[in-house]
Amino acid sequence: MTDKTMTRRDFVGAAAVVVPVTAIFASRAAVAQAKPHLDENDPVAKALMYVHDAAKVDKAKAPNFKPGQHCANCAQVPAGSSGDWLPCNAFPGKLVAANGWCSAWVAKPA
Repeated sequence: MTDKTMTRRDFVGAAAVVVPVTAIFASRAAVAQAKPHLDENDPVAKALMYVHDAAKVDKAKAPNFKPGQHCANCAQVPAGSSGDWLPCNAFPGKLVAANGWCSAWVAKPA
């Protein structure tokens, strides 16, 4: 019969591996959740005519807007992103509304 008790040295060695790995995953989740929603009054948002709701695009000021364009189907949003608020390459560090639109909109490749 073998002794299956964990020595203090075994415990400290295991903790030395588990704690940093857990901290890495926890910090990544916290960073993803910590991104603020883009404010329509943000200077960059205003410059790119960003709106939270593509139905409210001023077509007189945005002649390149076409119905059906929104952030969720824009190439600026990284592949695999989902939800009501999405990361966007045009607005680093901020989340845009999935139903939003801005003049940086580009169709996702088929």
